[in-house]
Amino acid sequence: MNEEGSSLRPNSATALRVAGLLLMAAVAGGLANLAHPRKIAWVEDWSRYIEARALAAGFRLADTATTREIVENRSHLIFDARPAMDFKAGHLPGAVSLPYDAVQNEFQNVAVLLLGGQPILTYCSGLVCDESFLLTEFLRQQGTTNIVLYSGGYEEWTRAGLPVEGRP
Repeated sequence: MNEEGSSLRPNSATALRVAGLLLMAAVAGGLANLAHPRKIAWVEDWSRYIEARALAAGFRLADTATTREIVENRSHLIFDARPAMDFKAGHLPGAVSLPYDAVQNEFQNVAVLLLGGQPILTYCSGLVCDESFLLTEFLRQQGTTNIVLYSGGYEEWTRAGLPVEGRP
């Protein structure tokens, strides 16, 4: 027995406290997820999660071949929804940085580029990031309707060996 009258060794007691805290944190996180309007899926095919959400929201999707045509023809205004540091490290040719995490502040800077019916392409890092989906939602709320989402994003673009801008 130790000074406090417990038969547990100090290391065992600490381990039990830590395990109890972890259990309480997991339960609290699960309850918070159940109550939150934007739930995190427990079991989901994350590789196609954003595509499924985009289709359910009525957004058009572009694959890499279609995105390549858009970039080469300069037919769309292209918004990169990734953080500014990622954009600076490399982005699709002709893309404009509009990071979703700063969209409320940055939108006024790009709003002048939006013409009525202007075709827009949004993208982010890849299949598992949701910034392009959230940016597309935001743009639609601002009245923009001619938007296509490239869910493969920067990851699929570079994996295909296509050109990028901004790399040192």
